[in-house]
Amino acid sequence: MADRAAAVIAAINSRDPERLLAVVGEDAEVRTGRKVHSGADLVAAWARKEYDHLVKRYAIDEYRVSGQSVLALGSVQYVWAESGEVGDSSPIALRIELDGEQLRSLELHDDTAAALAAFDG
Repeated sequence: MADRAAAVIAAINSRDPERLLAVVGEDAEVRTGRKVHSGADLVAAWARKEYDHLVKRYAIDEYRVSGQSVLALGSVQYVWAESGEVGDSSPIALRIELDGEQLRSLELHDDTAAALAAFDG
């Protein structure tokens, strides 16, 4: 299960629409702190969002699995496009719900301790 979650994260990091749509279910959703993006097309648009001179990527250090749920723990990094250096990094937890090979839902949590407690609880 962790390998499937890692494939989803890799597809998000690639920002390649074809690669992403291959691992995103039609009814998938992403929940951020600000908004819910529902449906494969809106999830893909969220993943492709660009910033001036910065590339967003998720650097995952650990995956925890419980059934069809995976908690990915690591950091969200904003990397300077020109130099490839990390300009900013913050801890993050991504709760990933899978349906077979495809993403059903992804929730982003800035409070990694709370996300971990809820996942393990």
